[in-house]
Amino acid sequence: FPDMTDSNREEAVETLYALGIMVGDKDTGLFRPDDAIKRSEVAKIAVAALGLTSVAEGSTHTSKYPDVSKDYWGVGYINVATSQGIVIGDTDGNFRPEDTITYEEAMTILVRMIGHEPAALSKGGYSAGYLVVGSENGIDKNAKAAANAPATRSLVAQMMFNALTVDMMEQTSFGDNPEYSIVKDKTL
Repeated sequence: FPDMTDSNREEAVETLYALGIMVGDKDTGLFRPDDAIKRSEVAKIAVAALGLTSVAEGSTHTSKYPDVSKDYWGVGYINVATSQGIVIGDTDGNFRPEDTITYEEAMTILVRMIGHEPAALSKGGYSAGYLVVGSENGIDKNAKAAANAPATRSLVAQMMFNALTVDMMEQTSFGDNPEYSIVKDKTL
């Protein structure tokens, strides 16, 4: 992308593009690194990173969110990301797909993707717990912002790139007192 040359996030963007996780503007050929990113776009990135793009393309039935129509371009991605527990709607039951996502919301999605939500909940939940766990795992390397600041495309690209190599957390026991552990060398 010509608008990413000499950027300190160029490797992240190029890697995500090569993996089919994140693309640029098809009309201009630019990445638009400083543009705010929408909630629906981050849902698409999450689903692609999980390798569930084909599932999303087949999940374009009616959404559980009243503000996401079955004709909306990202309905399948939002449906899959919701069913995976990666994204949730707001307190009114809406998804707000065209709203800009904040840094803390993006970090929350990434922490959920790598399975570290139990750790985030044990450290205070939304948003502080997710920010702490994301930072502890290096998701914020070269990608720091104020918690409620709008996230940019390059910021989310760097965060996603960082999350790709974080060891996953998985549930190891079930029942009344479930336990979780880090699985070494198992990453997105």
